Amino acid sequence: MINVGKVLRSQGKNGELRLRFYHSEAIQFSGLDRLSIGREGEAREYRIESLLTRGKAAHVKLESVDSLASADRLVGFDVFVTEDKLKPAEEGHFYVFQLIGCLVLTQEGERIGRVIDVLSAGEADSLVVESRGREVLIPFHAAICPAVDVARREIRINPPAGLLDLNEI
Repeated sequence: MINVGKVLRSQGKNGELRLRFYHSEAIQFSGLDRLSIGREGEAREYRIESLLTRGKAAHVKLESVDSLASADRLVGFDVFVTEDKLKPAEEGHFYVFQLIGCLVLTQEGERIGRVIDVLSAGEADSLVVESRGREVLIPFHAAICPAVDVARREIRINPPAGLLDLNEI
């Protein structure tokens, strides 16, 4: 399950919800008939009765959420969809969930560590890599990360001299 948003508030007295999607352009809304709401590992699946999107926001009516009180109980929870409900990433682009957990190796095969997070700062993203008990930032740029294989869960890097020591957190 992929975390795609959050329940912002109840909307109306019949159990409707207002959602905020993090990247609504990545979701395939046509054919979307179910959402899961909750926390990672504890989400409950709901059938969608109606869904109206407006940019990153949406009004949704879920089956069995029929009152203001039942809608209010879901406020603040995360919204999840299955991976097949996301549009394929453009060539050379990746979803964060595809990168987290990838093994990072040098071009020569030296193990650096595993991606534990991705930091975004405008146009520039950095991989946060757990490496030998410390965290290292690696700029996620084609010149430094020339080979990304999400199927094999590997990222090959070509770090400039000193990068791995310089970017230690």
